Amino acid sequence: MAKNQMKKCLWVLDTIYRTGGISYKDIAARWEREHGHDEMGKLGNSTFRYYIDLLQDMFDINIECIASDGYKYRITSEHDLDGRNAKNWLLSAFAVNNIINGNRALEGRVMYEDIPSGEKFLLPILDAMRQWRELDIIYTPFYREEPKLHHVQPYAVRVNQRRWYLLARNPKGGKPFHLALDRMDKVEITDEQFTIDPTFDIDAYYDAAFGVITGVEDELDIEKIRVKVYNDYHSSDYLRTLPLHKSQIVIESTPEYAVVEYRLRPTDDFLTAILALGGNAEVLSPEWYRNYVIDEARRMIGRYIKD
Repeated sequence: MAKNQMKKCLWVLDTIYRTGGISYKDIAARWEREHGHDEMGKLGNSTFRYYIDLLQDMFDINIECIASDGYKYRITSEHDLDGRNAKNWLLSAFAVNNIINGNRALEGRVMYEDIPSGEKFLLPILDAMRQWRELDIIYTPFYREEPKLHHVQPYAVRVNQRRWYLLARNPKGGKPFHLALDRMDKVEITDEQFTIDPTFDIDAYYDAAFGVITGVEDELDIEKIRVKVYNDYHSSDYLRTLPLHKSQIVIESTPEYAVVEYRLRPTDDFLTAILALGGNAEVLSPEWYRNYVIDEARRMIGRYIKD
């Protein structure tokens, strides 16, 4: 049910966005034509209004019903939606899926990366965030067999490496931590409300993070890391067009290589990304991190070459 609700919710936003304005009568009729006979069911008026409220909070936009224009629902702050990269990506992924499902000519011809962990619990988590309500989550991490109950305050959600993560905090205190949605067994919204710690800055928390591991918990310092990327197989060209991290800057460029600099906390996620470049990347500085990568590369080689 949660999976279908998420699809409905984003289908409503996509339809309003692409039509430039549509009445409930017309959007319900369109839904009936496209999904009326499958497991998605009908789009009732109360459900539609619930989705409008939820979408306004999820995407930080205004959706107004314009009585003078036939009671059409219209997004009146589209610039906000366009400027939100993560939210725009989320909308785009579902919009593409909707277009493909409604067009047989495109079936099997358009492929995008699936994120299997998000759909089941993402909507109730977002709903709890919207209502400022705490969550009870039954969670089983990879390193233990028995599930554990977490009573948490949902601060934010983030996608990384095809997995959704919840940034949560224990109401009794302590540092924020992440829970992967694909390791959740059950999510329930409680009646207990909360407010985010006014001293906590989410943007600053992730500013020097690579992926979902911030390094803040391990008290890692922010480092300036320089990497020489050789242009074998056009590796440096690919890196220029798709940076590893938002802090990436090119400080030297030749036809043979590029030297790029990053400002971040060097967590294991970043190490994995550097090693994924294989022999096309060489860490130049700082010296301690260069040696750290060398040690890890030797460990990898040891898996293949036995004494």
